Parts: sequence; structure tokens; C-alpha cells
Amino acid sequence: MESLLYKKSGVSVDLQLYRDFNKEAVYKALARKGETLKHLWQKYNAVGVVDGKKPYSYRQYCRRYSEWTDSKHITFHIQRYPGVNLELDYAGKQLLIHNRRYPNETTKVTIFIAALTYSDYFYAEGMIDCDIRNWIRVNNNALDFFGGITPTITPDNCKVAVNKNKDWISPELNKDYQAWAEHNDTVITPAKVKSPRWKPVVEGHVKIVTMHILVEMEEMIFYSLEELNRVLQQKVAKENNRNFEGLSYSRADLFKTEEKETLLPLPLNKFEYLERKLVKVAQDFSFTFDKVHYSMPRKYLKKEVELRVGEKEIFVYNKNGDHIRTHKRSYTPKEWVIIPSDMPAEYGDYGYWNVPYFQQKASKIGPSTRALIDAVIKRYAYPVQAFRSCFGILRYAEKYSPEALEKCCRDAINFGKCNYSYVSNTVSTYHTETKPDATDVFPENQEAVTGRYKDDDSQYSLKNLLMRQEKEAHHED
Repeated sequence: MESLLYKKSGVSVDLQLYRDFNKEAVYKALARKGETLKHLWQKYNAVGVVDGKKPYSYRQYCRRYSEWTDSKHITFHIQRYPGVNLELDYAGKQLLIHNRRYPNETTKVTIFIAALTYSDYFYAEGMIDCDIRNWIRVNNNALDFFGGITPTITPDNCKVAVNKNKDWISPELNKDYQAWAEHNDTVITPAKVKSPRWKPVVEGHVKIVTMHILVEMEEMIFYSLEELNRVLQQKVAKENNRNFEGLSYSRADLFKTEEKETLLPLPLNKFEYLERKLVKVAQDFSFTFDKVHYSMPRKYLKKEVELRVGEKEIFVYNKNGDHIRTHKRSYTPKEWVIIPSDMPAEYGDYGYWNVPYFQQKASKIGPSTRALIDAVIKRYAYPVQAFRSCFGILRYAEKYSPEALEKCCRDAINFGKCNYSYVSNTVSTYHTETKPDATDVFPENQEAVTGRYKDDDSQYSLKNLLMRQEKEAHHED
């Protein structure tokens, strides 16, 4: 009676009369490029009656599929295609690295996430500094993890990657990130500002990582970034291999079977971030980067050049952006990296620093200073390598006094310490702060004062002169 009185609207369907279909297979098939529910029904319907059971009508087919997705708490597939897009973002929670020696000192770690939009397969890595160097590093690591790249990449509007995005059609990217994209034959398409729905896949992974992974990890104590990332990636692997809710396959399964082979190949050489720096070529035919000297041709002396520095090489460009030369990078402080043709054959041009210039300056101060300068120059394969040390030594004659420097150089030679460091560390001890009084009387023998070397000029002080005057007056009395 109740069923008759309260019969639901619509036509009643006896499910036993109809041939069922694999809803999970339909869900998976809908992710394929160009696939539709109507087309899948047509293929199902074309089989016709099987074992006395007829196929559902298209409307019934859609209803049965909708009921199945509701029961599994999943939604209809947004049309996505394998190997097309990669989304990037940061997790909403940070982790901490602790200092073993000082337990109260901690360092914050930001979690980078990259997710493929078709398979949901994702990568995560912790990073301490979110600068462009590290941004490119984690992007490279993500590509290595996936084993390929997509033709488009959608990052969040983080400052390190996107300079301006007022017009999302043509955003202004960080120039190094743009170079990274060009190197990898991909296009950066940042999400619209404050529009998380433009990157829904990675937003979902942000929640997964934050709520299921980082919540557990924040209770752990880590003493290094390597240790933290090792645990993080173990948990990411576990999540990637977990079956989707209500389905019999995982992100990893879908990636391996349907998306991995569709990714574009990576270039043979990984993109390397190049630090950019403007430097001036000094008078010793070199520029300095990270305490290492690199030679340059004479025509660039006193001119500004741009360095683009990688882990193994330093690329030198002129102000117009033209490549001048490439140096192998050295990590040994004070080392000279020299191309022999840069070194002048002779030093006749006194417009530049040269051996005669420093020798003459030293000779004016004294024989010990000259001997020390000669010894410093002889230490190097190329004289120009000594010019900065020579300049540094000789300037102490102005900072303190020629006499102080001469005495310091004399002892440096006696002690076998003919180098800039010894002079720099000891020259101040040879300097006296006592200065002539403004009322002192100039001595009659002017040469005793103006000569470069003086034995003792205390006899000419005002005090001694007054004492001498008193003695002479007493003698006259």
C-alpha cells in the first residue's frame, strides 16, 4: 500500500532485466583525451542483449553512473589529458630543522609540491631558501622524478617565479625562470591571481600534504634538510601508491600505465642557474669573484663586465650582452685562473700597474720595502698576480708612515715572512701616535727633517729647546 501511495516520480526500472557495466572503467576512460560519456554508452549499447539482458538507455546509463560516483564519494572527471600540464605550489604548513648544539634554534622549511594534472602523481621537497636558485633546483628535481616534462606548467604566483601577473594572458616571469622554461621547451602559464581553482590538482595535493603528511612530520625532530626530505619523500611515495578512494588503482598506477610515456623528453643537459653579477676589471688584468682572480684581456681594463656564474664555469659578457669568454670556475680562495695570452709581454705602459711602477714606489720608501716588493712579485708565475698584494703593502706608508712600513718590511724579510698578511697584521705596531706639536721650532738643519731616514729628532722638540735655553741663560749668569 505504501509503495502504491508514495510511489517515486519517474519510471520504475527492474535492474535484473538490464545488463550492468563497469563504472570504474568508465570513470578511468573519461580521463582520456576526447572521451565522453555518450561515446562510452554507444560502445556499451552496440553490444546489444547479452544473456537475455538488454542494455540501459542513455539516460539510465548516466543515472547508474551518477549513483555509483555518489556512493564512492567521487566526482565526475574534469576533462584532463595525460602529459599536458604540471601544477606547482607551496604547502600551507612549514616544518622545522633543529640545531643539535642549540636546541632552541630552529630553521623554517617550506614544502614545494608539483603535481601532474592527469594522474595526480605528485612530488614534494623541502627547501630552506625560496630564492630563484633553489626554485630552479626543486623544479629540476621534480622533472627528474617524473622522468619528463609537460608542454605547460602552472605555478602559483610566487614572487620568485612571477614578477607581475596583472594580465594573466601575458604575465612577466622571472628572467631566469623564463630561461629555464625555454631550455626545457615548455611554457609557464601562472594561475590567475587569487584563483586557486585555476590549479585545482595541486591545491588538492596541498591539502593532502598539509593534513596527512606534514601534521605527522611536525611531531618529528629533524637536524638536517636531507633527513627531512628523506622522510617526506617516503611519505609521498606511500601516498602515490595508495588507491584512490573507491577505486582499485593508485596515482602511481595511472601515471605508469597512461601518463609517463606521454611526457616530453628532458634535454640532455639539465638547466643550470647562473648567478648574475657586474664586476670591474682591475688594473692587474683580472676580475675577482668569490675571492678568486680571473684574467681578462688588456682592452677590458677598468671596464665593467657581466658575469653569469654556474657551478663549473663563469661566462663573461660585455655591456651589450656579447659573450667575451668562459673561465673554468675555481673554489680555491686567492687562486688565479689565467689565460696566458691575457698577460702583457712587457710593462712599458706606465698607465697601468706594472713591475717598475711598484718597484719605484717601494724604493722611495726604503731598501727593505723594495726588497719585500721584489720578493712578493717573485712568488708568482705572472707578475700581475702580485699587484694587488703590492698595492696593499705600499698603501700602509700613507695610512701609518713610510718609516713604520720600512721597519715592518725589514723584520718581515728577517723572519722570512715576505707576504701581505704579515705586513697587514704587524705594521701598526711600528707606528707611533706621537705627532709634532704645532708650536715646535723648526731645526736649523732642515735636511735632518726632510731626509727619508732620521735617527732621532727628539732633540728638536719644544721641551728640549726650552730646557737648552734655560741652561744657556743660567750659564750666562
